[in-house]
Amino acid sequence: MANKVKYLQMRRRKAGNVVWVFNPPQYLKDAIGAEYEQYDNKTAAVSRCIQAEKLYQESLQDKKVTPIDSASVSGLLDTYKETKAWKALKPNSVRTYDQLFRGVLWRRIGNHRTAFGAMKSQNVSNMDVERLYEQLCLDVSVHRARHTIKVLKRVWNVGEKLGKVNANPFRSLELGPEAVSDVLWRPMQVKKFIDTADEMGYWSVGTLALLCYDLCQRPGDMRQLTWGDYDGERFRFVQEKTGTKMSVRGSQNLLSRINTKRNEGGPDDTIVRYEATGKPYDNRMYNKVTQKVREQAQLPSKLTLKCLRHTGATELGDLDATEDQIAAVTGHKSRQMLNIYVKKTERQADLAQQKRFG
Repeated sequence: MANKVKYLQMRRRKAGNVVWVFNPPQYLKDAIGAEYEQYDNKTAAVSRCIQAEKLYQESLQDKKVTPIDSASVSGLLDTYKETKAWKALKPNSVRTYDQLFRGVLWRRIGNHRTAFGAMKSQNVSNMDVERLYEQLCLDVSVHRARHTIKVLKRVWNVGEKLGKVNANPFRSLELGPEAVSDVLWRPMQVKKFIDTADEMGYWSVGTLALLCYDLCQRPGDMRQLTWGDYDGERFRFVQEKTGTKMSVRGSQNLLSRINTKRNEGGPDDTIVRYEATGKPYDNRMYNKVTQKVREQAQLPSKLTLKCLRHTGATELGDLDATEDQIAAVTGHKSRQMLNIYVKKTERQADLAQQKRFG
């Protein structure tokens, strides 16, 4: 039955319960920005799969719009890709921006008969921006919608400077501070995940989790750490997203774990490597293995490795670390962003009251 619905899969957890997943292939991810989603309810999962296929078919129609008009949104994006602003982007940002662009160019906003990519860039209105944001929130996710609007705002800023557009309608949409997930790992959950990964023969993923947790870093940066970035005590690397140079001391627990494999790779070899291939993890495979370990450990699906960065930063706050001390570990340059990442906990409130009243 499940195979009759495109992208739908049924999976049985170790505990015996059944879940339904929307598992989009890469072409669907590229076309509409789809992501893996899990549902306890089959009806909801089926509905999401059907909606995704409809959106994909609509996206195919945009490919028929040729050639590209230089005055169109697609033309403005092509112009942007010839500028210094685009060429200064890091490879990971280029891939992300391209995916975001592909996710909007085919869309028809409101009552417009043409796809967004074929609209005159000069004619995109404040209302069009609001409707685009609403569509992305409903069809993909709030996070993806916010990111798309922010990137398009940069594109229109460049367009203004080059005289391609007279105004930037993306400035009118007030997004406010982003609500980072409130999901935090408990220390025992981190230990259970790592222990389970080791039992399953995935030293790599257990180590990746501990790196993210102890060093308060993103999984992408930790996947790319090489033995040359580690001197036996401290990890030195450059954050891919921000270009921030980092130098963070590892915990004794982390150092002991890392040192068991220290003689197995050269300075250019990554520390974390997939056991099945001996190669570094790509984004898809590390997520796949992480999910296997999490299910085997019977941990909630909301606990992702990305949340370990937030968890570590919050624990630093609970220990009364200053903002500058936390930022030195996490690499945040903005105190506003740091405040978003560090959760406000009862422990922090208690410390504040203790300082006030003794």
